[in-house]
Amino acid sequence: MSIEGHSTAPGANVIVEHYCCVPGCSKWGGFGFSSGKALETRWWCWEHYPYKEPIHGPVKPQ
Repeated sequence: MSIEGHSTAPGANVIVEHYCCVPGCSKWGGFGFSSGKALETRWWCWEHYPYKEPIHGPVKPQ
């Protein structure tokens, strides 16, 4: 893998791992939310994500 074209800014190429913020859950936190730039982002797995929309089934033709 080439490093050509990558940023040289300090911390630009750092990988940050984020897991679900629910105590006892060790799943990957792929869904993050922060209510402002100054606040830390909280991460959740899909099971615990509080902002998900209800899933509706397929529309049946009439």
